[in-house]
Amino acid sequence: MDGVKEIERREPLLGEDCIEEKYKEPTHGLHWIWLLHGTVIVTYSIFLSGVFLLNVNRSASCEKGRQSQSYLPLPSREGLQWEDRRFETNIVDNPFAGPPREELENAWHDLLKNDNIRVPIGYLDEKNLTTVYTKDHAEGIASLSIYHSLHCLKKIKRMMFKEHYYANKDETSMAREEKHADHCVEYIRESLMCQPDLSMVTFRWINNTAQHQDPAEFYPTNFDVDIHRCADWQHLDQWAGERAFDLFQVDLLDRPE
Repeated sequence: MDGVKEIERREPLLGEDCIEEKYKEPTHGLHWIWLLHGTVIVTYSIFLSGVFLLNVNRSASCEKGRQSQSYLPLPSREGLQWEDRRFETNIVDNPFAGPPREELENAWHDLLKNDNIRVPIGYLDEKNLTTVYTKDHAEGIASLSIYHSLHCLKKIKRMMFKEHYYANKDETSMAREEKHADHCVEYIRESLMCQPDLSMVTFRWINNTAQHQDPAEFYPTNFDVDIHRCADWQHLDQWAGERAFDLFQVDLLDRPE
């Protein structure tokens, strides 16, 4: 019996091959575990690298945007202040309407006194714009399109009273003024079509109009009572006034030799 017990103690419950196989199994399991861990680490590293590069590009883009923003004469149209109102369109007791007089001249002068402004050269370079520059070339001189439109409107207003404003012009000079006025009509046309006001102008029946003077006949005539979305002009003009430049101060400019 002791011999049998000795044999039982020495003989494994499984054969030698089974024991060897039993010890080999963990080796294959560890191999796959390490492979899985390695794959996860590589994938995670690639992911982190992608996130890092994305943030770097985004930061660079934001920085470029901030630099561009600092150059902009105006942040954007959204940066303006807006109000809803009706047009008065009143030609009675209106300093901008009527024949030449001191009140009218002062009103138009004040409206256009901030038409020329100083613009950082970085903004002009970004938009590939050239202009006249200050002597240090830190700034260029420009005008917002709205001010040029108002300048053109003033020119057309003067052509309505050319006998007053251009009485001493010879034929050649007058032809030049007429071409200027024609340019102004075209510029205002393009400007209005570029940024159209989509408020509604409705109609009403009216008699004794400039076109139809028969008091017995009624004709449809346009009548603007709709609400318009308008920029706060005082806010915009104040902004321009802080950057205004007197274009007659040519000694402050980098003049060509």
